[in-house]
Amino acid sequence: MPLRCIISPTKYSSGGDKMVVRLGDKRYEILIVDDDPQIHKLLGRMLSEEKFSVQSAFSADEAMTALKRFKPDLIVLDIMMPKVSGIEVLNHVRRNPSLSDILVLVLSAKDTQDDRLVGLEKGADDYISKPFHMRHLVRKIEHMIAKKKETFSIN
Repeated sequence: MPLRCIISPTKYSSGGDKMVVRLGDKRYEILIVDDDPQIHKLLGRMLSEEKFSVQSAFSADEAMTALKRFKPDLIVLDIMMPKVSGIEVLNHVRRNPSLSDILVLVLSAKDTQDDRLVGLEKGADDYISKPFHMRHLVRKIEHMIAKKKETFSIN
């Protein structure tokens, strides 16, 4: 039976309406991989409010270690990080059969058309350039997960 996504209005503390994709009762896990602590703070808070479970990695090495401990539903991945690029994390995820079905959303300051193409050709499921609108990013994550769950339930 396909997963049903229920879209319903809720309220922000500011009082404005937003549309929320309800993904059922499961608490989906997100791994944020970015060397910028501000990204972790803002995105982590927003995703937690949307009932996601959020883990953080501040480098590619930390991300590789985290992926040995748990398998997230989606990775938000920066490309430009010190020492090891996010592309290496993406390559690792796509080459590893036990990780290859994880959704990867690249979130990067590299914003040329060529940068986007490289990320997508390496296996990213989507690519958003920095600076970005926080609510757009959260909705993109919700829709990516909903689409994946719908695809799996059809097959």
